[in-house]
Amino acid sequence: MAGRHRWTSGLTASTWLLGLTVTSGLTILASWVVEEFSSPHKLLAEADFTWDVPTFYSEPPATVQRPLLFKAVDGTLLRGDFWAQAQPAPTIILCHGYRIHRSHLRSVAAVEYACGYNVLLFDFRGHGDSDSVTTSGGNAEVRDLEAAIVVASRQAETLSNRIIIHGFSMGAAVALLTPLQPEIVAIIADSPYARSDWVLSRMVTYRMHQAIHNWLPWLQPLQWVAPLLAAAIVAISTIVFRLRFGYDFVARPEATFKRWQRKMHAKNGSHLHAVPILLVHSFGDELIPIAHAHQIVAQAKGYHVELETYFVDGRTHCGAYGYDPKQYGQVMKNFLERCLRQDFPEQHRHFS
Repeated sequence: MAGRHRWTSGLTASTWLLGLTVTSGLTILASWVVEEFSSPHKLLAEADFTWDVPTFYSEPPATVQRPLLFKAVDGTLLRGDFWAQAQPAPTIILCHGYRIHRSHLRSVAAVEYACGYNVLLFDFRGHGDSDSVTTSGGNAEVRDLEAAIVVASRQAETLSNRIIIHGFSMGAAVALLTPLQPEIVAIIADSPYARSDWVLSRMVTYRMHQAIHNWLPWLQPLQWVAPLLAAAIVAISTIVFRLRFGYDFVARPEATFKRWQRKMHAKNGSHLHAVPILLVHSFGDELIPIAHAHQIVAQAKGYHVELETYFVDGRTHCGAYGYDPKQYGQVMKNFLERCLRQDFPEQHRHFS
């Protein structure tokens, strides 16, 4: 009997030690994920930045471009540029993706300026020329876009309440995460995620498969475990991130429309309205799969938010423009003409 008790106690202790070892290992990996994801001013390798942007329009003269330096509500310094039209016009705010910066969107800005819009480009925190502070891939960056909206609305060339947000990847997700603002008349969201933890789990799974294939081939029979371990690592990383930085790690644009509805029904929300959205995505996007777009569409329908879609058969992340530039421009033109009505720029009306 005593031997059986010792065996049971030993098994319990071994199980406890194994659980502690596994948990400690997952926590270490989760801390590494947080460190990698939140460290500022890391750039994607140029070879990884494959989506196409327009390159055949000239930038406007330097005399109509002016630098901007402004602060987010938490004091983070942000840098950007404002390209001003000769007369008041709607303003497009361009929002770049994760680990790139505003210079990648200058060619996009050139097209939109030629269409008759003012354009504001800026760097999110931890990117480009803005302050080297923690980046979160979504939630913290909302403060940056809110500050950019304020700055854009104060430019003399911006028509009142005629600001358009055009975001790509993380920038598109941030556009959807941003609380309702009376200044915003439309959002063009190109390839956003629905939940950032889904993307993180996918990235961690990919890294684990690479490690198993290249460094730990003897673990290849356990490849099927990688998604489960990745989900556990990301779940722990949300706790690590909150303890370290004090706010949520997971950003959920899919929940945006519920927040919008709650805000509009608040006592002081009668002046707010749901913003029309053009959602753009590629069916073959391997970084942020089309399932994210479908989730956003389902949520928009559930809360009666006006949302149009433009999905293409391309395989590149943010690849809809490169798939068919002319069609992308036409879809954007039709959408903005409906949103802006009499304030739709005359140049864009005749632009091709």
